[in-house]
Amino acid sequence: MKGAVLLLLCCSCAAGTQVRRERETEAPDIDAVLDTARAHLGRSAVRVRGRAFATDCSNFVRGMFWAAGIDLMSEGSANDGNGVRTIFRYVERHGQIHFYKVPQKGDLVYFDNTWDMNGNGRLDDRLTHVGIVEQVGADGTLQIIHSSNHGIVREPMNLLRPHDASVNAALRPKGRRDRAATPHLMAELFAGFGTVAQRSRTASR
Repeated sequence: MKGAVLLLLCCSCAAGTQVRRERETEAPDIDAVLDTARAHLGRSAVRVRGRAFATDCSNFVRGMFWAAGIDLMSEGSANDGNGVRTIFRYVERHGQIHFYKVPQKGDLVYFDNTWDMNGNGRLDDRLTHVGIVEQVGADGTLQIIHSSNHGIVREPMNLLRPHDASVNAALRPKGRRDRAATPHLMAELFAGFGTVAQRSRTASR
């Protein structure tokens, strides 16, 4: 009898764990994220559901997902180094990092070397910028909404034609000391996509 009870309890625990994992992989309300992002195009301030956010790239993205009830920086630490890395690590835990040429709308898109963050003049700056994929075109051209050095904008990126400036916006400002091979276009600076999973409240029980 004791053995039967123990077996029943073990099965119950396993089933409960499985339910929690399945709920955590549910998709967030991407329409709410994208509608909020579109509403902020051209704005100089970010305010979502009564909360103000800074206008740097990572806090802009954080604010857009706040509209879907997700805080992408809820698990940040001082060791992350910057907000982009905090968001990247959150998605590693609660979503998927991928490198497909054609992502889903609502995916995050990460970039390296968009500026010389460590000031050493080298192309060794990982995860320096983040945006949101708004649209996916038939030719592979993506429309990215992000907070840039010229405001909150929508700009194109195409990983199938990474060096074509007609389908890739410039992301890294050109500097006087840049070498000829220094990347500047979005696709040249691409560092991966992130698909965010919905964290259900019941997942933490």
